[in-house]
Amino acid sequence: MVQRMKLVVLMIGLMIVAGCSGGGGNAGDAAPAAEKDSSPDGSMLDVGDTSLDTASDAQATDDQMGEPDDNGKGCEKEGETFEYGETTWTCVDGQWVDENGNPDNKDDKHECNNSTHDGYRAVVDGAASREYILHIPATYDDTAPTPLIINFHGFGGCAEDYAETVGDLHGLNGTADKEHFIVAYPQAVLREKGDAYWEPGDYGGEDILTNDVFFTRQLIADIQEELNLNESRVYATGYSNGGMMAYDLACSASEAIAAAGIMSGIMLGDDCSQPGFTSIIHFHGIADEVIPYDGSGDFPSVASVVDIWLDHNSIPTSSLVTTELDGGNVIHDAYVGGSESTSFELYTVHTEHGKEGGHVWFSGDIGGTSPNQILWDFLSAYSLDD
Repeated sequence: MVQRMKLVVLMIGLMIVAGCSGGGGNAGDAAPAAEKDSSPDGSMLDVGDTSLDTASDAQATDDQMGEPDDNGKGCEKEGETFEYGETTWTCVDGQWVDENGNPDNKDDKHECNNSTHDGYRAVVDGAASREYILHIPATYDDTAPTPLIINFHGFGGCAEDYAETVGDLHGLNGTADKEHFIVAYPQAVLREKGDAYWEPGDYGGEDILTNDVFFTRQLIADIQEELNLNESRVYATGYSNGGMMAYDLACSASEAIAAAGIMSGIMLGDDCSQPGFTSIIHFHGIADEVIPYDGSGDFPSVASVVDIWLDHNSIPTSSLVTTELDGGNVIHDAYVGGSESTSFELYTVHTEHGKEGGHVWFSGDIGGTSPNQILWDFLSAYSLDD
């Protein structure tokens, strides 16, 4: 059983940006508190700028959650800037403001308006309820079993904002319409540290409010009741803290998740002790300041997480094929030949839209193909029936 890993989310600074370890994270305790899906102006900020610190007892701190570095304390270095998606935040008089001088009002970030969205749904379990936004492709045919992507927002995010930003603005819903798959954008729970975030780790409790792995299983069941879902082709994806959650599900729920995709996220913990093998695709910016590519005192490096999964899936390192794309702006590492035909693919983004690859949901074409399409092409190659 995956041991619970307590994530202590300490809000340190308010730099907002665009959500797992099978080996040991508790949802409520190891929740990555560093992501934020929506910005003060309503744009998506999946992960905050805070990185979670790992306590000596393996507890995850705010910094590990991938959240903004604020905690109501604002900023300290006058003139310092931080970019999230298309928004640049600047430190002015001790607080972060956008290009129009609007402050990041941390008090507003808990106010999600998910119920006003056309795709609003809720999982009800007894007296407990969890929200999610559902995108049903325009091409949906109720006579044909349809694949599902569950896309987890970042620390402090709202499902509605995330669905609009990643789904509509960055085109994931458009890809779903073209490729005929459903997308679910679940809402994280507002937890004891004062923010909505995901807590990786299945500690065994059957409570949708405290166990995000159990909630995910109930979410799948809820969608299955409404739609003709292809249960062998359910995939977990996520941004920042949501990527942490996707990594955890790849380990702790491998019987339900056919493959996983991570955008600017990381795995918490140093191994996956659960049975089952899961293929993974990971996109990460070389200049990510929230979850650094080379790791930090708060997070492991991307390379170390790759090694964990190569070992877990028994993928030979000798299978590595490295390709430079777009003149070296993106490096693609592909490992194949693991147990049950598993693979691991890593896209290292050096430059996107003329800037160093940062902490975002990537949207610029890679080798002439959108990241969403690359993500789907990878995920859709896997099925639990294979």
